[in-house]
This record gives sequence, C-alpha cells and structure tokens, in this order.
Amino acid sequence: MPRKLFLFILGIVVMSAVLQASFTKSDIKVHQLDNGLKIIFFEDHKIPSISYYTFFRVGSRNERPGLTGVSHFIEHMMFNGTKKFGPGEFDRVMEFYGGANNAYTSDDLTAYTDWFPPHALEKMVEMEADRMQGLIFDPEVFESERGVIASERRMGVENNNEAILQENVRATAIMAHPYHWDVIGWMSDILSWRRDEVIEYYRTYYAPNNAVLVVVGDFDSQKTLELIKKYYSGIPAQTPPPPVTTEEPPQMGRKEVVIKKEAQTPSFMVVYHAPKCQDPDFFVLSVLEKPLLSGESSRLYRRLVRDEQLAISVYGGVEEKIDPYLFSISVKPRPGVDLDKIEKIIDEELNKIIEQGITEQEYQKALNIVRSDFYYSLQTNSGKANLLGASELLFGSYENLFTIVDRYSRVKREDIPVVAKKYFHELNKTVGKLIPQGGN
Repeated sequence: MPRKLFLFILGIVVMSAVLQASFTKSDIKVHQLDNGLKIIFFEDHKIPSISYYTFFRVGSRNERPGLTGVSHFIEHMMFNGTKKFGPGEFDRVMEFYGGANNAYTSDDLTAYTDWFPPHALEKMVEMEADRMQGLIFDPEVFESERGVIASERRMGVENNNEAILQENVRATAIMAHPYHWDVIGWMSDILSWRRDEVIEYYRTYYAPNNAVLVVVGDFDSQKTLELIKKYYSGIPAQTPPPPVTTEEPPQMGRKEVVIKKEAQTPSFMVVYHAPKCQDPDFFVLSVLEKPLLSGESSRLYRRLVRDEQLAISVYGGVEEKIDPYLFSISVKPRPGVDLDKIEKIIDEELNKIIEQGITEQEYQKALNIVRSDFYYSLQTNSGKANLLGASELLFGSYENLFTIVDRYSRVKREDIPVVAKKYFHELNKTVGKLIPQGGN
C-alpha cells in the first residue's frame, strides 16, 4: 500500500476512534415541551463556546404556486425585528456578546445557527424564542426585503448561465412534486407575495411543534432546559402543517432542455431521478458518485477534462432529500465543444459501471472519502449541532446520525452496478444544454 494512502486511512481510523469515544448516542439528552418543541442537548466542555441551532420543518418543499420562495424570504425577515427587538437588534446584541450567527433555507428545512460564549446563553435563548413568535413584518421592511430577494434572484439565477440551466433542467425533470422550483422561487411570485399570506405561512410553520432545538457545547443541560422552558413554554402550538402528499410520477422518456442565450462558454448537465435519502439505494449512489465525480482521479474528470480535453470541470452527485430527487452531472465545457460528444462520453462511462462495476480500489477510496467527510464535519460543535438537527429532520431521528457510517459500510461493491442500472437509463434522463448566442 502506498505510504500516503496508508497514512490517510490511519488518520481516518484514529479520528473516528476519538470521535466515537467522545460523541455517542448515550451522551445525547432529549426533552420535549408541552407545546411540542423538541430539544436535543450534547454537552462538551472542552471549548468555552455554545452552538445553538433552531431547525424548522419548512422549506421550498412546503410551498405552493404563488408562494414559491416564501420560506427563504421569511429567513431574511427573521433578522428584521420583533416588538421586543427592533430591526438589526438581533445581530447587534449577538456581536456585543462576542457571538456570530447565520441561517440557511433548503428544499426541506430552515435552520438558524448561533455561536456564542456561555455567558450569553440566556440572552440568546430569549432572542430566539422571541423571534419564533413575534416577527412584526413591518410593511416598509417587508417591501425592502422583497427587493433584496428579487435582486438576489436576478444576480444568482437570471444573470448566471449555469444557474439558469440548472433551474430549467430541474423544472423539466420534476413536473409534479414541489421540488419543481428552487428555494429562491419564481420572480413573479416574489413580486406578488401578499403580506397577510406570508404572516399566515410564518404562523403555521414557525411554531414550536414544527421546530427542533439543538444545543451543543459548554453548557449545563438542566440549567439550560430551565431557561428554554422560561422563554419557550408560553409559545402556543399551532395546528400541524399540511403534509406534502404529491409524488413525482415515473418519467417515461428522455427529456432535453436547450437554452440559447448570450454566453462566453456553453454549459451542460444531465440528471436522473434518484431515491430519497432514507432509501437504501441512496447510499449506493452516494458511494458511486465518488469514483465517478469526486476529484481529479474520478472517471469523468479523467475522461472529459484530462484525456479528451472537452471540459474545464465536472461535478455533481446525489443530494439528501426527504422525497425522491435527482442525481446530477454538471459539466463546464470548453468553448466550441460538441455537447453531444460530452453526453456520449458520460453515457459510455455510466454503461461501463453498469456492465463492469467499479474496482476494489475505487470502492475502498469511496468509503474512505465518506468516512473522512463525515468525521471531519463532527470535529466542531457547530458541525455536531448541524448534523444532529439535519438527521432529525431528513432521516427521521437524530439517532440515525450514529448509524449513518454503518449504512454506508453495508454497501457492497457488487450492489453498485445493479443500482446504477436501475437509475441510469434513457427513460429516467433529462439533458440540459446552454448554447452561446451572440457572445464574444
């Protein structure tokens, strides 16, 4: 075995052993308030810092036509004032205490992320509880933030050729399910949101019975629980949000999206319908994506970038989603390249995997990457908090975080061509091409 590979594997083994000894399911404490708020604690006193994460079971998956993008919009509004703490006050107080914060919205969830020293705990609990129930949606601020979101869409999607191709391919591949639209939403919806509808959406989804609170770091569980009860217990539960029941029907044939617009270089992508993250096939495809797409030694990088010199980069894979989503392959071609040739090469490489599988070396490397990425993300309090909350919402319970590596380890090399054949075929495929028109 090459020395570098041996040291890499040894490092993974040591790291995983240390983390497994210091971060176990038995160390997690779970509570639930009468109003439905679930609380997950993990004490770790090695560093004088606390990660305080609030997860809401709401994302673009919960939206409808006319209200697309509203989950992301409310994420912005959460920093724009309550009756108790005015616009910008949340950030100012956080910085005064030496902390920092952020937030993100995905298709399936919205998370608010706070990091601060232990002496700031009560103030942070107070502010997070306050904005869970008390956003004022000031009309002037509402319109100002609408403009921010519209500008974000113009810059991030409409003026970004790769993003606009991805949006069109996604909307073509997924017809029925609300994954049809992106988190940013459609521009016509952004410009026509009604304040009363947004407030009703906030009240429905930003309720304690639709939230999970994760606290990791240097704190006392019992004292913190009392603080949480003090500030959150008075927030009333709401009627549970309506379930997402729409299922994407099976695709019945190859689809193609062709966009012609001004651009310096072309763009190309292909997607295949893929399983939800709790499906065993998800773990097989996640292992497969490593030898196919990860790094300069991957099959598609070697073939498209290094050998054939048709592309500058290639990336993609399968994403963790509550419902079935997509396996994507995105290519940044060189100017003037025949996009049909790129598609043909991708088909050839996928067919090789279907017919021959992957090598033992590729298989072991893929598992090493999975383990390394997983344990690396658990090295910080914030990483632990984020994975505990994401596992609770995406995989059904935080407990599944402690078996995720085992689920990957159960993937056998002989499973890979079988699962590849199941998903990588013409009937399940959508191709996207952006062709430069009028560019220099």
